[in-house]
Amino acid sequence: MTLEIDAGAVVEFPATMLPFTKGRQQGVETLTPVPLIGGHDLENVAITGRGILTSNNADWMKLHGRIAPSATDPGSADGPHWEHLLQALEANQPVSDQEYRDAASELRPSFVRFMNSKNILVEGVRFVGSPMWTIQLLYSENAVVQNVTIETYPGVHTDGIVVDSSRFVRISNCYVDAGDDGIVIKSGKDADGLRVNRPSEYIAITNCTVHHAHGAVTIGSETSGSVRHVVASNITVLGTENGIRIKSRRGRGGVVEDIRFDNWTMQNPGVAIVVTSYYMMEGETQSSDETVSRRTPILRDIAISHVTVSGAKQLIDIEGLPEMPISGLRLTDIVGSGETGLVAQKTDALELHQVQFDVAHGAVFQIEDAANLELDGVSSRKPLVEAPVIRLIRSPGAVLRNSRAFPGTNVFLSTLPGELQQLCLTGNNLEDAQTPTQESTQ
Repeated sequence: MTLEIDAGAVVEFPATMLPFTKGRQQGVETLTPVPLIGGHDLENVAITGRGILTSNNADWMKLHGRIAPSATDPGSADGPHWEHLLQALEANQPVSDQEYRDAASELRPSFVRFMNSKNILVEGVRFVGSPMWTIQLLYSENAVVQNVTIETYPGVHTDGIVVDSSRFVRISNCYVDAGDDGIVIKSGKDADGLRVNRPSEYIAITNCTVHHAHGAVTIGSETSGSVRHVVASNITVLGTENGIRIKSRRGRGGVVEDIRFDNWTMQNPGVAIVVTSYYMMEGETQSSDETVSRRTPILRDIAISHVTVSGAKQLIDIEGLPEMPISGLRLTDIVGSGETGLVAQKTDALELHQVQFDVAHGAVFQIEDAANLELDGVSSRKPLVEAPVIRLIRSPGAVLRNSRAFPGTNVFLSTLPGELQQLCLTGNNLEDAQTPTQESTQ
């Protein structure tokens, strides 16, 4: 079955109330509006051509508004009935059919959604605007999305391509200018996602350009069913809020592992690389401390390499949990400039190899509470007089090797008092630093 949109054709979908069907919205199985295009339990289906599919996000927002946050209410991405449903599911309370219908009436549909389907092709078409997510691949396998143009910026929640608990997915040669995440991989949210427990896995993304999006290529925050075996290579990024974005939080659970990002260029991102277990979705509040359980997200064995960044507000932000540090994150051959550099907290086996940053403010590399840290060939060609190149705090046993202090360096390595002796320094060239190493409370 093939839907062909010929060159020159424009198919417009007006905002309107739609019938409901079983589906998944933002990681939760529920009644949803039917997608504008798509279906479930399909095989050998395609959407092709050089025509345009369009829908006006602003009109959909008038039809299905959201609740703005206030001093006493975190707000909602959709509406009060949706928030009630989420709270009931999280508390393992029974939910009536009427409550599901009430929540569904506040939701916007995906533009394209294939559910429980196989052998899918989306090729060549151009999307202009979207009610919500543009292309959603849900519980599906063997899907190809290629040579697609998506222009939904600045639409609310208009993620470009969403891989949602699906496997064997190939995305290539696409241009995505999205109002939310550009290309994103998800696998269910919180208690409901842990119940369903279906991963996204074996996913290849290559030769794509992403503009304006919240994240260029994102994993999460819906990680409850786990995400693994993902490669994203040859990606160009312009003006996104984040570039490489891996996000989860307490309550999500799931494992994000065996992930590779390679050969990226980014211009003017907000944060070039984000790996965090403290993400808050719209309507969520900050989590409290917990002991390790199935609600604890695990982010591990992630490799990011061959990345060039210019004009970032921040180059790298890494935030692990005290009870579950981010483990096995390896950053290799990364060159960047920005307002601030790398900030990392709560990591295990973090590795930096041949990483060179030039920043306008603060320590270039600021790392706290790191176990088994390895810094190999880290430097700044434009060091700041007022800040060290490297600031390590509570990171005993860290190794610093093969690194160079360039002319103009004031302090190269700074630690808290009494912590310098806990580090291993070998093969470094620090002779151009006025103060190669320093212990300081600041």
